[in-house]
Amino acid sequence: MVDVNWDNVLTRSLQRALSDRSDDGFRRTLQRLVARLQDGHGRVSPSPVLNSEWPLVLEQAGGEVIVADTASPAGIESDICPEPGDIVVSVNEMPIEKMLRYAERHISGSPQYENWLALRTLAVYAGRDPSVFTMRRGGERVECTVRRYSNAPVEQARTDIRPAPFDTLRAHTYYVDLTRLPWARVRQKLKVLSRARNVIFDVRGYSRNGNLRIVQHLSRDTLQSIRLETPQVIYPDQKRLAGYDASSIAYPPKEPQIDGTVAFLTNAGAISYAEALIGVFEHYDLGVIVGGSTAGANGNINWTNLLGDYAVSWTSRRVRKHDGSQHHLVGIRPDIEAERTIEGVRNGQDEVLEKALEVLRSSGRASSSERGTTASN
Repeated sequence: MVDVNWDNVLTRSLQRALSDRSDDGFRRTLQRLVARLQDGHGRVSPSPVLNSEWPLVLEQAGGEVIVADTASPAGIESDICPEPGDIVVSVNEMPIEKMLRYAERHISGSPQYENWLALRTLAVYAGRDPSVFTMRRGGERVECTVRRYSNAPVEQARTDIRPAPFDTLRAHTYYVDLTRLPWARVRQKLKVLSRARNVIFDVRGYSRNGNLRIVQHLSRDTLQSIRLETPQVIYPDQKRLAGYDASSIAYPPKEPQIDGTVAFLTNAGAISYAEALIGVFEHYDLGVIVGGSTAGANGNINWTNLLGDYAVSWTSRRVRKHDGSQHHLVGIRPDIEAERTIEGVRNGQDEVLEKALEVLRSSGRASSSERGTTASN
């Protein structure tokens, strides 16, 4: 459980709400309340979803916030001023570290998920539009004015560095992006994958529904899902629980089987259903996991409506790993840690994918001594 004095949190939240003078201010108060849950499913609706976005992809690399990519809005002829590899110093004269921490205070989840989501929604907290970015580019200090656009294909830009959703990387090595390919298309490729020497499955983000069924083609044994535990509430006012009703889902083997060596790529954007998938990979040692820790939030979602047409959500079931250990806030840790570097971004490299290829080339599987090591690319 999260160690929080909820009576104190509620009192402070009500006091802040009394001084809120706008819908945005009240929404921020609700967000800070829900953030104390430390639950990646903790959301406030309607959320401050951007009607428009910066045409930028921001990531952290080498301890800095950097421009990882840019997206060109339709109908915009001029180039976007920021360039991949630029190090962001401030936005609207606010130090980027301070802005990032402020955003994270309004996001519910594990530290890795807070950081991941804050970088993707930072424009919400930037204030005025257009925003003035101060950046370091090489040895120079550069200022760029960046507008928000409603048609900036930012989501596409975040995956542009990856291969095609299904691709051949080298002879007998295939790449499958489970965040972009629906199960119907993955299923069509199973015969090809069954003959592959190596297969890399990309789960850096939310897996498309149905793709958990890939585990049935990675083992000739019946596999079990993570443990889902539903709290049994039978006493008034939820004063105490009458235990938990535990369940899991069985995945019997199916043909064709993928017998080659397998690697899985993941990061903090892998949440909920994606973690159910990676959790089976981890427990049954179906392949080496490369990248960063997943979000650490899984289970069904509850919603409750509030006055003013607001609603809040939170995780409704306790999820434990196959061995009974904690999943909440922990997530699935990679066997081999890997991340992009500033130099890699400038060179257009996907160093996480490169690390997986290196592991497959050298041994096919990560040894126990490699668990937790960091890629040195």
